[in-house]
Amino acid sequence: MTQLQVYKTAFIALLVIFVLSFTYMFSQVDVITTQEITEEQIVEEDGQNYIVLEVESRKLKISEDLLQSLELDKYKEYKISYSYNKLFSKTGKIDSVIPYGKTP
Repeated sequence: MTQLQVYKTAFIALLVIFVLSFTYMFSQVDVITTQEITEEQIVEEDGQNYIVLEVESRKLKISEDLLQSLELDKYKEYKISYSYNKLFSKTGKIDSVIPYGKTP
């Protein structure tokens, strides 16, 4: 390979990496919403806990600590903060769950 071909290949590789990272960066979505959570929406698969949102049909991974903080018998609506990547899947990760109307 000549030096020109090496530079051309390196340029194309860097361009592909740039486009992929740029696309990934702008497809990451953060959402804050108020949802009613019921016991039926909480599912366990492969040792992980998920909450399935009815409105968006999105399955969100929830940590054990956040799951334990839910007081479904006391509060029905929760302010949920979660993130997901809109290009790759219908799953996401819950960042915080706060009972709607409860002050810290």
